[in-house]
Amino acid sequence: MAVTLYRQVGKGKARRYQKVNLGRGRRPTDLTGPYFLRYSRADGTRPWEPVGNNLDAAIDAQERKQAYFEALDANVPVVQDQDDSGRTKITDAVFQWYAELQIFQGKDQQGKSEKTLRAYTYRLGFFLDFTAQQNLRFLDQIDRKQLLRYVKFLRDHESDLDDRTVHNIFETLNTFLRTRDIFIAGKILAELDYAEKPPKPYTKQELKDMFAAMNDEEKLVYGLFLNSGVRDAEMQNTEYADFNWEKGTLHVQPKPWRKFRLKGKSKKKSAKDRFIPIPAKLVGKIKDRMRQRNAQPHDLVFPNGQGKPDGHFLRKLKAIAKKAGVEDAELHRFRKTYADTLHEEGVSVNTIGMDYEMGWMGF
Repeated sequence: MAVTLYRQVGKGKARRYQKVNLGRGRRPTDLTGPYFLRYSRADGTRPWEPVGNNLDAAIDAQERKQAYFEALDANVPVVQDQDDSGRTKITDAVFQWYAELQIFQGKDQQGKSEKTLRAYTYRLGFFLDFTAQQNLRFLDQIDRKQLLRYVKFLRDHESDLDDRTVHNIFETLNTFLRTRDIFIAGKILAELDYAEKPPKPYTKQELKDMFAAMNDEEKLVYGLFLNSGVRDAEMQNTEYADFNWEKGTLHVQPKPWRKFRLKGKSKKKSAKDRFIPIPAKLVGKIKDRMRQRNAQPHDLVFPNGQGKPDGHFLRKLKAIAKKAGVEDAELHRFRKTYADTLHEEGVSVNTIGMDYEMGWMGF
């Protein structure tokens, strides 16, 4: 059985694992850890076994593990490493949890969404970084003292995480630990306060400045955000087929074939689909876009370069806002602006809007 040595490259979202080439006559000397061993067990699982940050020690561990399996294959009596007996490795538990979440996702997307799974992967990446740094290999090494050190690790992180992000990252860790019958993180989580920042609508001047800094493509994207109140993921998965050209409406609905479901108030239930009236000029521009691109009904309206959902609407908006001199730009502020517009007495969402050139979109 082959035992392969990997090293972790990058952190957070940029985390990946790179195979260390240990072929005949090769012994790299300029690599950095942490390092992990990968091999197959009798039950078919393939763990990520951490072996520290020192390359020489990691290679020695790889050679010992390889010799161990070769002895088993040759029916030679061997003594298993006492540390491996009856203890659960942190990396094994994390990757096993990921696998369980995939199972519960379901064909109709009623389990955890793809977006949630990506968020969990990103957040637990910080925990894996911390445990590798502290040389913590087993779940039974995680106690209150280590969790408090982890909080400090997050607060001092080079990514300059704000209080809410620290809370969310630790909350995911608590969720994971509870599935492993470890309940000591809950009290610490309750003490991680953060200041709520209720979304505020954009002012007319802010909208005017931002739309003046946009190109035609951006005006269409963010004009639809403003005039529909849809969420980021809903916009990412909007297809031409969602528009009723005659009635001038947008149908926001789940799309199991895209692994997309609507966000509901309950964690276990999706929201119901809804129809949103869209200004006639905006609908017309989207219909023209479909014809110009020779698009099919189920093509995405605003895909990325690979034809897949574009996950960078927020990043692009912040770049536009920076150019326009608008602070605290968020996609959710379009939703808040839309909601406030609906509540203005005597004002229809079809008559309020932003004009491409003048600021208010009177489509």
